[in-house]
Amino acid sequence: MELKSALREFGLSENEIEVYLALVKLGESPVQKIAKIANVPRTTCYHLLESLEQIGLAGVVVKKSKKYFSPAQPIKLINNLEEIKRIIKEIVPELNSISKSIKDKPNVTIFEGIRGVRDVLQDVIKERKTIYHYGEIISIQKVFAHVFPQYILERIKRKIPIKIICKKEEAHEELIRNAKKEFREFLFIPKKFNFDSSVFIYANKVAIFSIKQEPYFAIVIDNHNFYNTQKNFFELLWEAYKG
Repeated sequence: MELKSALREFGLSENEIEVYLALVKLGESPVQKIAKIANVPRTTCYHLLESLEQIGLAGVVVKKSKKYFSPAQPIKLINNLEEIKRIIKEIVPELNSISKSIKDKPNVTIFEGIRGVRDVLQDVIKERKTIYHYGEIISIQKVFAHVFPQYILERIKRKIPIKIICKKEEAHEELIRNAKKEFREFLFIPKKFNFDSSVFIYANKVAIFSIKQEPYFAIVIDNHNFYNTQKNFFELLWEAYKG
């Protein structure tokens, strides 16, 4: 399950994961055999293999007019990420230039899927300012079983404090135990209040996460007035319940 979770966070769909793992187990094989192990229809499997081939995770050879697919070495996953990072670094200056040239830029952005939500989580710790967080946080720990601990470590490394308002859950025990050394403060509210989303208030932005169930998405509002309103609302709750 951890392996599948990691591949999911890499950006593969559920069926792509099944086909890729079947390919790794089998080695060079025809599509019929891969489809059987992956438990997907042959036609679907063929399209999924083509998708994996396009991102460099599968190769194909033709023997006696028959196609055989083989898996790329697992290190290819790391190489793909490094290549993506290199390309993005090259185009960022041009994108920034285009962004600055647009006068009426939209300030509300929707990020969809695990990869999109993960990008927002990383954006939360870009500026070294206090993060205000309220709502449901168990889902973040579950869905981002690999990314969330990295986010915490990076926040701690940058010494960014965070204040959290939520219901007290068993899953919070370790976070509570290490709260002081990890620059974290908690305020627990009565369990009769239910949260179905999670809100981060940070760096003049407000990010609203909806990851309790699929489809996962996050809405980021980059607006000073909205940020101030949410921050004041947070501080009002904090003072009311702390007192």
